[in-house]
Amino acid sequence: MINAISRGLLWVLVLLVTSNVLAAEKQITVREFSLTQGALREQLVANIRFEYTLDDKLRDSLLNGVTLVNEIRFDLITHSEWWWDSKVRLDSIVTELKYHALSHNYQLLDRHSRESWNFSSLAAALAFMGTVNGHHLPSIPIEAFGNDSAIYVSAVLGPKGEGAFSITTLFSEKTELVSQGVMWPLTR
Repeated sequence: MINAISRGLLWVLVLLVTSNVLAAEKQITVREFSLTQGALREQLVANIRFEYTLDDKLRDSLLNGVTLVNEIRFDLITHSEWWWDSKVRLDSIVTELKYHALSHNYQLLDRHSRESWNFSSLAAALAFMGTVNGHHLPSIPIEAFGNDSAIYVSAVLGPKGEGAFSITTLFSEKTELVSQGVMWPLTR
């Protein structure tokens, strides 16, 4: 009887440990986050570090020629007691990650500036992609300060697709990673 209970507890422990390991396989984690005041009160400067952990499916698709698109989003959210919160996109940083099989390099392309960087390892490319230093956000309306508003920052990483209405999206799994967001309240 005691052996059966101890075996049962051992199985529960093994299931808990493996489920935590499997749950941690693919994710985007916020490691550092700060907003500082820029030259004007209405302008904020963002410093963020996201950590990316890819699952085997995303890693294999990258190695097989699929381009991954990363978007770091900056939203202005104003809370409402009567209706839904309002959300306005302030800015976004969009990058593409590709693997070149001939050179064995990972190429990161900034869609806005068209600047590109090459990395010899996936870990280095993901670390660079997730680091945002000194990013100036557009001016925030002065009425947002002290009006129960906040800056909400999140990241999304997924394969570059043909769009939301392609026939392949109906029959394929959703393989994108979405981070938990970070909210920074705007005070007076």
